Amino acid sequence: MEAEAVTAGRLAVALLVTLGVATPAAAQRVDGAVRVVLKFVKRDAGAGVRFDPATCATCSPIADANWNADNDRETVIALSIPRMRTLELGFRRGAANVRRVILEGGDVPFRQEGDRLIVAVPPVGSDAITAAEVATHIVEPGMVLRFEHADPARRAGDYAQGRFPAVQRAAANALEFAQREVVRELGLGEWMEHDRLGRIQIMGFDTNAPHNHRDAPPHMHMHLRWPDNTGTQIGHYYIGGDGLLSYNVVGVKGLGAPQQRFGRGQSFTTVAPDGQAIYTHRITPEGWLELGRSGAAPCLIRPLGEGGFAAGASVACPGGTPRRIRVADDLAAGVLSVDTNAVHEVFRYDRDTGALLSPTAVPVPPPSVFVNDG
Repeated sequence: MEAEAVTAGRLAVALLVTLGVATPAAAQRVDGAVRVVLKFVKRDAGAGVRFDPATCATCSPIADANWNADNDRETVIALSIPRMRTLELGFRRGAANVRRVILEGGDVPFRQEGDRLIVAVPPVGSDAITAAEVATHIVEPGMVLRFEHADPARRAGDYAQGRFPAVQRAAANALEFAQREVVRELGLGEWMEHDRLGRIQIMGFDTNAPHNHRDAPPHMHMHLRWPDNTGTQIGHYYIGGDGLLSYNVVGVKGLGAPQQRFGRGQSFTTVAPDGQAIYTHRITPEGWLELGRSGAAPCLIRPLGEGGFAAGASVACPGGTPRRIRVADDLAAGVLSVDTNAVHEVFRYDRDTGALLSPTAVPVPPPSVFVNDG
């Protein structure tokens, strides 16, 4: 506990006194321009579209390989375009094979003129580069779980070749929802919301390298994004081919604190903007995970069977009822299923974007209805 407190204190000091903003490596950028990524969803496997520069003399392709993609599902094209201009951009070749064009998380209008596809692009004030991501966001008080849909047809970047990390991705799926269960059990999300300490973000890893986010080796996260994006301690809990956790590398987004590595048996504590210790992760010697409020007895997350966490996870918190969690993602149907003991949850999502389609809140009653809150 003493070593844990020292680590948390040092990280808190580094976070609070360091004000230098880290600048990520960027694709080509032109003065007075912004970067956009457009996703052209295909009707079926076939040729993808290509940008026609004759339709925009002030636009230019971004050549970085992992900012672009062409697979059986879609074509992804990255461009540098004039900032805050209403544009109609042309694309040639597979125009008839396009059924949707996506910018960020939504559709933009398009039409076909001969062999050319014309896409209406609204005024873009800053980089809009997330269209290639395929993830579902499940939002709860003080927490968001980002579930990445690992589609082998979209594999790219470090996952483009070799054995697809199916075991590690299944393990990350179970660990994401196991951590959600701990957040709920311990009231961590409500605490973040009430005290305005930020938002907990639970994630796995992308296998499609959207906008060159290579996201390798396989891992999962649970981090606290401070209010107004002033700092984020991001733990990367790496998952081996056996479906178990191996080590954690913590980076800090938005501030200049150095990375730190925590092996099995070592604890890492996430801190609030004021340096307050919030919650602690510890990978056990077996490759399991302990997670709890800082200074309190933790919950234990352990695998359900062979294949490590790929088979599912068991969550046991002090004084609570153990929960068995299994996760299944049906990419063809766009259905994510989560079983927590006997409770069967179903999340339906847009297969092209990952956007959640299931309802997220109970509709409010009409104003004349009396509701007894007692």
